[in-house]
Amino acid sequence: MDPILQSLTDAYNDYFNVEHDITVNCKEISGSLPSEQEFLASIPEPFLLAGEMGGLNMSALRSLNRIGELADELANYLQQQARKIDLLLHYVLRQQDSSAHRQFTLSYGGAGLCLQSSQPLSVLALVELKVFLAENEGAVYCLGQVISSEQTNDGWQIKVVFRRIRDQDRELIVRASLHQQSRQLKQKAAQRQLPD
Repeated sequence: MDPILQSLTDAYNDYFNVEHDITVNCKEISGSLPSEQEFLASIPEPFLLAGEMGGLNMSALRSLNRIGELADELANYLQQQARKIDLLLHYVLRQQDSSAHRQFTLSYGGAGLCLQSSQPLSVLALVELKVFLAENEGAVYCLGQVISSEQTNDGWQIKVVFRRIRDQDRELIVRASLHQQSRQLKQKAAQRQLPD
């Protein structure tokens, strides 16, 4: 195997993946991988805004732990306000979803994703990704590189490793994958409780 491809495949396998379908816009891009600064300058404004909002919500709730017994009521109020903003932001982010580039994942995690496509992509091709997480958990803009493109009965199964992604966005994807795994485990436990 090509050493670059082997390195990217190893990076893809560094993180846990959860099997779940979420919406992704995947568009092949030409040229070489941009620098970190060029990538950061290219992130669409709604994705930057979404990242900032998530960070602000978490820091505001952490600071409430220091104020004592009224913290629960205040935290509840702030969470309701944050939820309203999240819904509005989710609507704005959905405007970034292009039907021409829409795909659905088979699995995803902190290192990359595997998606189902009607068209193949060349191994090592660079792609622009807009990842729309389930349950209004946010959206991420990043750049990836194809590490495999395999034909299946349903089209093409394409694995993409993240090459340019902000740390907070990787954390967001990891949290979303863990939340999804937790939901799946609860569903399986509930199904086992059902009588045959």
